[in-house]
Amino acid sequence: MKNVFFQLPAEKREKIVRACLAEFGAHDFEKAALDRIVELAGISKGGLYEYISSKEELYLFIVELSYTRLYEYLHASLEREGKPLPKDLTERFAVVSRAAIDFYVEHREMIGIIARTAHLDEGNLAARTRAIFDEHFASIFDSAEESTLAFPKARLVELMKWILIKTRSDFLHEISMGTAIPTVVSRYIEEWDFILAIMRKGIYLERRS
Repeated sequence: MKNVFFQLPAEKREKIVRACLAEFGAHDFEKAALDRIVELAGISKGGLYEYISSKEELYLFIVELSYTRLYEYLHASLEREGKPLPKDLTERFAVVSRAAIDFYVEHREMIGIIARTAHLDEGNLAARTRAIFDEHFASIFDSAEESTLAFPKARLVELMKWILIKTRSDFLHEISMGTAIPTVVSRYIEEWDFILAIMRKGIYLERRS
């Protein structure tokens, strides 16, 4: 984003951001339209280009914003608990998945954006969105214990990232179908409990009771 964007009055800047969140949250990158963004934001297309160099730059800004808000929320939630993160990988995922669902419910457009990054064709844009995700993800999971694991931690983490894509997609699908929020939350937690129960029995050097 160009510096002039950050010099805008906060209200106008936030209106543009909300328009971008709505558009990129509802459409994959290729189908997202700058025309709809400027209409919703109440600015001209030429005005938008005063703030951005390209659609790709705008998209990456919104992806970074969405991940930053999510992981700030997660860190704040964990700090409020007043307990250190579990060292165990599966227990850490259990704690984080429960904290994340509240953000999902409150910020559906951002989760839509994050989930839709998985639809990007391989290339520079997809690589840059993965780098954004990896940096934020590492802030929570890099310090998890690995000495008890029967498989390389890096490969297990990649598996969990893949599962994250599925659970986020399931969440968005349930919401789009009009399923009641308590039901969506319950199904999300049940799915993670099931996934983590399987992993607890299969990824450690010694089976745990």
